[in-house]
Amino acid sequence: MFAFGVVQQVGGACLTFAARALRAGRASAGRRLRASFCPVLRDESGAAMIEFALVAPPFVLLLIGTLEVSLMFFTDAVIEGAAKEAARQIRTGNVQNSANPETAFREKLCEELFGVIDCTKVAFNVQTFANFGAVSMPVEIDEDGEIVNTGFLPGGASAVTVVRAMYRWQFFTPLIDEAMPTGFGGHMLVSTVAFQNEPYNFGSPGGGGGGT
Repeated sequence: MFAFGVVQQVGGACLTFAARALRAGRASAGRRLRASFCPVLRDESGAAMIEFALVAPPFVLLLIGTLEVSLMFFTDAVIEGAAKEAARQIRTGNVQNSANPETAFREKLCEELFGVIDCTKVAFNVQTFANFGAVSMPVEIDEDGEIVNTGFLPGGASAVTVVRAMYRWQFFTPLIDEAMPTGFGGHMLVSTVAFQNEPYNFGSPGGGGGGT
């Protein structure tokens, strides 16, 4: 009985020691793992680079898009000024008195564009009406996106005339065309000038057109 009790005590002590050693090993392994990975988890040296990689693309897209929209509005202002100056030549009768009125009008329109855009891509429509109340000139576009209502009828002295210049702006910045009404094949820039021609009379003695 004495020997059995001794064996039981020794066995219990061994099991207790083994359990303690196992717990100590697990704790030591956990400490080693934490010591290995915690510095990596706490390391923030690449955080700025990751944040920049996430923010930079939309920021650059927004910046380029803003510049392109600004350029579009600038071009629209140039077309507006060119249409007014070319229309003034019709109003004073200088275009009608030239050898080729339509060519003279286009040359003046292109001159006033100052090379900002390709003048050959600017469409125009010049029409004459009985009075201002009868003016109706919608922009008509076919299924291919081409402007169909173009023409050149500047009218004579005291005629009510409408001059319209049209240019299709093509966006190069991605997603900008989704945010703006583009219509067919690009955003349409339209400038319209309505006026009454001066009562010029080039054929009368001492008569003449208006100023240039």
